[in-house]
Amino acid sequence: MAICSVVSFGILVFFAKRHRNPRLRPRRGEVILVGIILFMGSGFFSHFTSELLSTDFDEERLKNNMRASQVRGLSDPTGSGVRRDRINDLRDSTNDLNGDLSTESPDEFIDSLED
Repeated sequence: MAICSVVSFGILVFFAKRHRNPRLRPRRGEVILVGIILFMGSGFFSHFTSELLSTDFDEERLKNNMRASQVRGLSDPTGSGVRRDRINDLRDSTNDLNGDLSTESPDEFIDSLED
């Protein structure tokens, strides 16, 4: 954080005194606005960098999680996360249900719902 703040302060001083003629230098409000943006950016960058350095990267735990998901069938190449035999069972059960319904007219549909 200190390094980012020093760099931001240096950029801010350079921006504030970038021209020899004082009339052509940026106004005080512009310098304050650029300073706020720089210090917010440096705070975000330092926080992001510290989070990257302090992550709990355990290679063995990741391998165990991957093996467990493969055993459960969650690594299906289609990305559905459901095993193919389970999908076939679901399709068969929905076909059995759809065969019993007769929906030729709205009245018959309403009667079938009331039954």
